Amino acid sequence: MNKKALLGIEIIWITLGILCLVITVREMITNGFGKAWIFLIMSAAAFTLAWIRDRQRKNS
Repeated sequence: MNKKALLGIEIIWITLGILCLVITVREMITNGFGKAWIFLIMSAAAFTLAWIRDRQRKNS
């Protein structure tokens, strides 16, 4: 994959991670931690995948 495609995927993962964090905060305020944990896990996964794409982009 070329660097532009990897950068695009990385930006998508970062955006998804930020959106999941926003949803986590909203859910914690309205419903408590009971329903927010899934979005917290999704956010951590998105940021991990963004980090992996960053490493791939820098190594290629």
